[in-house]
Amino acid sequence: MPTSDDLEAFHARLRELKARLGKLKSAEVTRPDLIQDLAAAAKDWLRDSQGLRTVDTIEPEALEQADECMRQVLNSTATRGRASAYRSKLEPVIAIFVDAIILPLIRHEGNPHQVAARQLQALFDGLCTPDEQAYVDEAAKCMTVSCHRASIIMLWAAAIARIHATVANVGFAAFNAALTKTVARKAAPYSYVKAGPISSLPELQRMRDYDLIVVGMELWSYDLPVFGELDRLLSTRNGVAHPGMLHPTALDVQQFAAKTASLVFSKIRP
Repeated sequence: MPTSDDLEAFHARLRELKARLGKLKSAEVTRPDLIQDLAAAAKDWLRDSQGLRTVDTIEPEALEQADECMRQVLNSTATRGRASAYRSKLEPVIAIFVDAIILPLIRHEGNPHQVAARQLQALFDGLCTPDEQAYVDEAAKCMTVSCHRASIIMLWAAAIARIHATVANVGFAAFNAALTKTVARKAAPYSYVKAGPISSLPELQRMRDYDLIVVGMELWSYDLPVFGELDRLLSTRNGVAHPGMLHPTALDVQQFAAKTASLVFSKIRP
């Protein structure tokens, strides 16, 4: 979804196109660069406007009006069109753009739920692969509607996606070697590991998350305090994934996200 800054830039782009058309008065538009710029602006709007339909502060009628005008602009670029005709299609969009689209989006962006979602995503900037980022983005979407338990579940899914991908990268032989060393230790938490050797990703995916984070001490060289933090994160995830009295707040989610980013994504590199 475009940001309010993106829309301000697009508004300026439309005004610049209108000014270029104004110099031609009512002459036919024949310059390829101007036709291409008009078509590109129309396509960009029709693509971006779809994301704005989820913004409850923007009236759908305003988006429909802008869509229709920009569809007409796009269609006109495939045929001969006069500058005055193009201007007549751009002017209604330019006229409503600030009050009906940009300002409502700014109010939406200032909503505390939206702010919390952006803060959550910022914690993982530059840390995630595309597959992992999909879970983080879904967690952020959950934040926008106060679905805090769902957000925690998605964040833990991102963490496990990182662990699975990293095991696949280092190889199952290396993982099995770490697993063998782990189960050879008789003290807790090593003695609680129930997993056996694996040879495929499906087998890895069936392993308990608990076993994975215990073996992680051997595989990624983090210590017992870090394991303890990961175990508490897993316990929280399990608590919110089952019926009960646990009702996390937005602050709880932010703390969960911060620890997941620092303990998993910063320490376990793919």
